[in-house]
Amino acid sequence: MTNPRDPHGIWTDLRAHDPDRYLTARFAPKHARAGLMALYAFNTELARIPDLVSEPALGEFRLQWWRDALAGMSDGASSGAPAAEALAAAIRTYDLPRAALLGMIDARSADLDGGGFPDLPALRAYLYKSQGAVFALGAQILGGRAHELDRASNTAGLAYGLAILLRNLPRDAAAGRVMVPLTLLKECDLEPGELLAGEGGERVLHLVAELGRELRRALAEARNQLAHCETPVRAAFAPLNLVEPYLDALGAPGHNPLRHIADINPLVRFVCLWRSARGGGV
Repeated sequence: MTNPRDPHGIWTDLRAHDPDRYLTARFAPKHARAGLMALYAFNTELARIPDLVSEPALGEFRLQWWRDALAGMSDGASSGAPAAEALAAAIRTYDLPRAALLGMIDARSADLDGGGFPDLPALRAYLYKSQGAVFALGAQILGGRAHELDRASNTAGLAYGLAILLRNLPRDAAAGRVMVPLTLLKECDLEPGELLAGEGGERVLHLVAELGRELRRALAEARNQLAHCETPVRAAFAPLNLVEPYLDALGAPGHNPLRHIADINPLVRFVCLWRSARGGGV
């Protein structure tokens, strides 16, 4: 039976592919839920492209479709795609900056390349434009001023984005993607081919530890920057409450970061985000 609040299944798809942000939107203030669902669905559509195509050129074609759809929204053109129509409504309602949305699209080219980032600053820039933009735009939907939250959004995007990157190491390796800095691989005496083959032993654990340190620094900085943020706006940053559970999963006894996806218990996810919504904390 069709959900009258979700006639095109956008919320259902989001719940299946990004439960972190689905619950973030469900627990957000009622007036902002549809806008957040639209933003998060857009992000998920972009993130899933590499897994839906057989070669990078086809993925770039899909990214270009989104660029064209975004341009058409300025003229009121209809794309006919439910996720794009929902995004267009959110842009109109919340005056979302198209430059940030376009940056989200452009950032995803790195997912298609899958050859690794040159260095850590390049990885940071990617996460700022992808995950950081989602936090900033979500905050705007909840009444914040995106430009005033740029630093917090970027550091939040870095922390949460690194958690997701580490969680997905086995999935990316199986798909032939290396999504870590090549300079860091070299420092850890690793070759990209070893990651793709699920090999590397203790050197992989060293790589994960180095990225984990970067993650923890970003998480502490984001929390400090958000300490005086208005409570309703902090709801956009609720996924930060899942970063430590992801780290716990990565550090679980017997966990192999290249063989096991470091996911978290659905009940833990639900409780963390529910408590965040009730207490307004990150």
